Amino acid sequence: MGGQIGSKADLRDVARGVIRTLFSAINAIYWRYAGLISIFALAGFAAMMVGLWHFRPIYNWDTLAYLATTVLDRMGGDAAQIHAYAYSTVRDAVPAADFAALTQVDPYRIRQFADPNAFLSMVGMYEVKWLYVLLLKGLIPIFGPLAAFDIINGVALVILVVSIGLWLRSTQLSGYAPLVIGLLFLLQFQGFAVTQQPDFLGNSLLVAALLGYDRKRDVLGSVLLVAAVLVRPDQVAVAGVVMACAWFLRDRNALVFAVTFAFCLAIYIVISQSLHPTGWWPHFWFSTYQIQEDMTGFEPAFSLAVYFKAIALNIYRSLFLNTWLAAYVLALGCGGYFYFRQILADRRRQVLLLAMLLAIAAKFTIFPLHDGRIYFSPLFVFFLIVFAGSQERTRSPA
Repeated sequence: MGGQIGSKADLRDVARGVIRTLFSAINAIYWRYAGLISIFALAGFAAMMVGLWHFRPIYNWDTLAYLATTVLDRMGGDAAQIHAYAYSTVRDAVPAADFAALTQVDPYRIRQFADPNAFLSMVGMYEVKWLYVLLLKGLIPIFGPLAAFDIINGVALVILVVSIGLWLRSTQLSGYAPLVIGLLFLLQFQGFAVTQQPDFLGNSLLVAALLGYDRKRDVLGSVLLVAAVLVRPDQVAVAGVVMACAWFLRDRNALVFAVTFAFCLAIYIVISQSLHPTGWWPHFWFSTYQIQEDMTGFEPAFSLAVYFKAIALNIYRSLFLNTWLAAYVLALGCGGYFYFRQILADRRRQVLLLAMLLAIAAKFTIFPLHDGRIYFSPLFVFFLIVFAGSQERTRSPA
């Protein structure tokens, strides 16, 4: 019996040796062709996203509102015409079941479908995405309404994939492309990447801008950040926090960040004054506290009770409906660990890590939406930089 036990132990040792040898060979092959594998991984990711758009399209109610913004001036603000254009365009382009979901699922959608004036009262909250609306206006006459949304998402996909690929190459982390793709989905990238909303383009531009800053391509990063603000003016908060952190930590190019923020702030003010924005507090109330079926004349007095209720409600929603808040808690822990262990020597990365943490807090404080799409870019870039810093520490001699 003792011989049998010894024999079994020997077989386990042999099996472990075979597995170790096999994995060593796979590891050697993988890292020999890591650059090529990175290209194929990112290309495969892009192809998968295109396939999702084509075979499993998701139609968002916001499609109707963005279509309305493209004809607002041309139709002279006529609520009936704008309403008819938006709804007939979508009805002709989507399956009947999807159109029913866009018009009949809840009281809000029923009211928007039935009341052109109520529908028009919503448009101001969408019109402020100036660059996104401008692109739609240019693309729709050439490619058609629904295809225009897909083309913009395609451009966003290219920007995101190229910026990630360039960053991985510059940091000598190309072999980790599959893990980066996994991080995208962990942060619920798929939640906004397959819809007809400006968030995919806005997040892609912001990720590209922040990774450009990490690569010390400050002019490129600033141009992309300005473009991100043109898509979503609320990204001015990120520009402001990055500027403050660059000044606080004495980044040598702090002036570049200051000028960039000045441009972004000017854009925010011009858009706010020249279009038809709803206003911060009515929009806050609608999006974070209590939805309104008609925004006409809706100007509630500011209330601290409503503000804190909205904060609490959206913390609850974030915990149960999204992953960003859990990721943010993890990011805070990583940030503290890196700070107290003094792992990051690079000043620019110190600026970016601190800025990403503060930008998320600032965004939630000003406008506490629970959607992960709002916090995706800062979290994604934070974890990329943390990973790059930890790998550099591993590679550096003791």
